[in-house]
Amino acid sequence: MPSGERTFVEENRRAQIIDCAVEALATLGYQQASMAKIAKLAGITPGLIAYYFGSKDELIEAVVGHAVKLATDLMVPRILAQTTATDGLRVYFETNLEFMRVHRKPLLALVEIITHDHDGPYAGQQGTAIDDIEKLLAWGQQTGEFREFQLRPMAIAIRGAIDAVPSYVLKDPGYDLGTLAAELATIFTLATRRTS
Repeated sequence: MPSGERTFVEENRRAQIIDCAVEALATLGYQQASMAKIAKLAGITPGLIAYYFGSKDELIEAVVGHAVKLATDLMVPRILAQTTATDGLRVYFETNLEFMRVHRKPLLALVEIITHDHDGPYAGQQGTAIDDIEKLLAWGQQTGEFREFQLRPMAIAIRGAIDAVPSYVLKDPGYDLGTLAAELATIFTLATRRTS
């Protein structure tokens, strides 16, 4: 059903199903989050999910889109509001970890999907994130804030540091992500800054 033809009620039903899919993925895991279990959480039949999404793959795609939109809406305006690349890099860490704190279940759902996707369409999510970091690093090199270095290795290191956080947070949900974000920002500010 093309989005331009959906009614308000249909959009609300789709949002409800996506929320229930997030809940199922976050609490049951990818393998156990069947259409039947998602339907039970939503209080509807599996056939109604199929009506709105066609297949589990389409529903999973909608969940990924939902999680990415939450992250983008939280992060991008704050990063773009910075007047220096150094501040942009700091806010990149702060907003990534704030997303993990504020949107825990969408994060867990996304981790489940990407973990089980391996070579599928969602494996590319990391590549997009690395490309975005490269743009931020190139900005800092152009302004002279950052030293000269190859962008891709530094971007991979930054993304790797962030991607290590969710599994740790799962083991220790009360860990202070604000402190961690500040430490990561300090580490990579020191790693990227021009010293002379």
